[in-house]
Amino acid sequence: MSVIIIVLTIISAVFTAGSFYYLRLLGYSASYPPKRILKQKALFCTGSAGLALLLLFFIQLLI
Repeated sequence: MSVIIIVLTIISAVFTAGSFYYLRLLGYSASYPPKRILKQKALFCTGSAGLALLLLFFIQLLI
């Protein structure tokens, strides 16, 4: 069970870092990927991190 907790923690950390990265790219005036694509990527990373944290929370409740 501890391996699952560690893996979910790493996944949520990676997705959180990715969302911050894409949100930072949104602040630049000229960037190659269009703003619409960056918003979609940031939203996906944020949602995935939230889902991983939710799974982590429920697994902690079961232990």
